[in-house]
Amino acid sequence: MLASLAVIVVAVASAETVQYVEEVWEEYEPVQFPGTVQYGRELLRSATEPGEPVNFLVVGTDSSVDVAPGAASGINAAGRALADVIMLVRLDPESLSAWVLSIPRDLWAEIPGAQDHKINSALLIGGAPLLVETVTSMFDVEINHYVEIDFAGFQQVVDTLGGVPVWFDHPARDPKSQLNIATSGCHVLDGEQALQYVRSRTYTELIDGRWRVTGGNDFHRIARQQDFLVLALDRAIARGARNPAAMIGMINAGADLVSFDQDLTLGELVSLARDFSGFSPENLNRERLEVYTLYWPDGRYKGEADAGSVNEPRLEVFRGASDGASPADVVLRLAGFNDSKLSDASAGLSGEGFEILGHFLAPAIPETVILHGTGAEDAALTVARYLDPIPYVVADERVEGVITVLGVDYRGVLVLAPEPFSVARERAEARGVPAVLPDPADGFAPVGTGSSGASGRPATPVSGTPVSGTAVSGAAVAASAGPATAVVAVQAAAQASRDDPPSSRVRGRPPAGESCG
Repeated sequence: MLASLAVIVVAVASAETVQYVEEVWEEYEPVQFPGTVQYGRELLRSATEPGEPVNFLVVGTDSSVDVAPGAASGINAAGRALADVIMLVRLDPESLSAWVLSIPRDLWAEIPGAQDHKINSALLIGGAPLLVETVTSMFDVEINHYVEIDFAGFQQVVDTLGGVPVWFDHPARDPKSQLNIATSGCHVLDGEQALQYVRSRTYTELIDGRWRVTGGNDFHRIARQQDFLVLALDRAIARGARNPAAMIGMINAGADLVSFDQDLTLGELVSLARDFSGFSPENLNRERLEVYTLYWPDGRYKGEADAGSVNEPRLEVFRGASDGASPADVVLRLAGFNDSKLSDASAGLSGEGFEILGHFLAPAIPETVILHGTGAEDAALTVARYLDPIPYVVADERVEGVITVLGVDYRGVLVLAPEPFSVARERAEARGVPAVLPDPADGFAPVGTGSSGASGRPATPVSGTPVSGTAVSGAAVAASAGPATAVVAVQAAAQASRDDPPSSRVRGRPPAGESCG
C-alpha cells in the first residue's frame, strides 16, 4: 500500500536514520525486471537524472501470508497473489509536486501475451514485469520504479505508527472485511482495523437508526484509501518529529515486507525523501481513473473499462506535461478596494515568483474573482492555488492575461502550503460564476489616480446566475447605493461565509472544533 511506502520514505528523510537505513537496505528483496525494450522504451527507465520527475508503480498484493486473522477475509492465502491496489505515483522534485492516480483493480485490460482480463490478474499471470508492461501499453506512461507491498507490511507499518487516527461521522461496519466501528467519533485504528477499513467494498454506516451502504464499490474504496494515505502521512510526520526511533521501527517493519525494483538505489530514495521533507500531505494531488461498467451478455458483472479521452488530462501529467503553470511564468494585475489587502497580496504573490504589473483600485465585491483571457486559464488557476479562500475563476474575452480582483473575503496568500492544482481547478469549477462580477471596462486605474476605476460603481451582476446566500444578494443590491454602503454589506456577507466551517476534503479528518489522535 502507498501509505506504507510513504511513511517509510518519511523515515528515510530523517538524518538520524540514514546510516541505519544503509545497514538494512540489503534486506529489501528486489524485484527483477528484464533489460528488454517494450513498445520503443525500456520496461523500466530507472536511469533518471537528479531532480527529474519520477513515476512509481505502487502495488499492494492480496496475499494473506502473515496477515492477522481478523483482516484476512477475502484475501488470497497464496504467496503469489493478485494486485489488490494499483497506483501510479509521480514525484517532481523541482516543483515539489506529487500526484497519485488509482487504477481500479477490476479494469478490463489487454494483457500482453495473455487473454484480456482484469488488470489485477497481470501480476498473478506474469509477475511484476507483466503488470508494468500492461500499464505502460494501456496508458502510454513511462514507469521508472516499481514498489510492491503486501498487506502484512501495511498492518505492521500502521502498528509501528501507534495506529492512525480516523474520525467516523457514524458507526460503521463491513461484514466482508470484518470492519466494526461501534461508535461515531475518533478511533485510532491499529494495523488490523486499518486494513479492514481501506479494503471495505460494502462500507455501511448507521444513519438515523438504519444501516445504509454508503461505500458500495471500488471507487468509494479508492477514495477511502487515498484519504487514509493523507492521514497516515500526517501521523508519520508527527511521530517522526517527536521520536526518530519510531522511524527506525518503520524501516524495520518494512524491511521484509516491501519489494523494490533492482535499480532503485538508496541514494535516489534518500534524495527524494529530503526533497519532499517539508511537503504537506494535504497537497498531494489525488486522482482516480474514470471508467464505465462492462457486463457479460447474460448480465453478469464483467469489470470496468477505461473512459478514454476523459482520462487524458490526468494521464498527461504522468507523461510529463505540466500540471498548471509555474508562478515564475505568470504575469498578473491586482485590483481591489482596500490598499492594505492589495499590498499584502502583492507582497505574498511576488514572494512566490509571480510578476505583478501593478495595484489598481476597483469597486468593492464580496468574493475574490480572477478574470482571464483566452489561453490563460492555467495561469489563472495557478494564481488561485495561492489565495485563501480559493476564488472564482472566470473567462472574459475582453481581458488580456490575468486580473485578480480581491474581494472582502480575501484572507491572505498561502505561502507555505498552496492548494494542489487539481483542488484549485475542482473548486473553481464547482463555484461557477459569482453573483457580483467585476467589469474589465472599469479599467482598473493605478492606485492614487482618482479615475473611474475607484468610483465605487457596482460590479456588473451576472444575469440569471443564482445568488449563493441572501447575504451576498443583499450586498449586490446595496452596492448600487454607493461605495460606503457596499463595503459594509459585503463585509457582513464575507463574515457570514467565514462563520460556516468549510467541509474537509479528507474523510477521516475531524470536523471543526473536534480533535482526533
